[in-house]
Amino acid sequence: MDTSEQRRRPADTQELLAMWSAAKEQHYVQELVALLPPLLGSSDKLDRKQTEEAAHHLVRALHLAARPEGGIHAAMDYLTKMVEGKDPANLE
Repeated sequence: MDTSEQRRRPADTQELLAMWSAAKEQHYVQELVALLPPLLGSSDKLDRKQTEEAAHHLVRALHLAARPEGGIHAAMDYLTKMVEGKDPANLE
């Protein structure tokens, strides 16, 4: 295997956890992408890129809701800020 094809090893546990979280998030986004068209009832009218972006934000909102200091209100605040085009960085 060429070195350009090798995956970089994480420097520490914190980096490993960040990489793991990113991989899990991407996995859930792909699962949600498949679910959104049937849920919305308009599978032939949805753009793949927009569906992926929406799925990404929904997974982020679910993560926020699952945090001990989060909850459904944190998820809804995040989604509201995304729809309004505001930066939700302070919620993450």
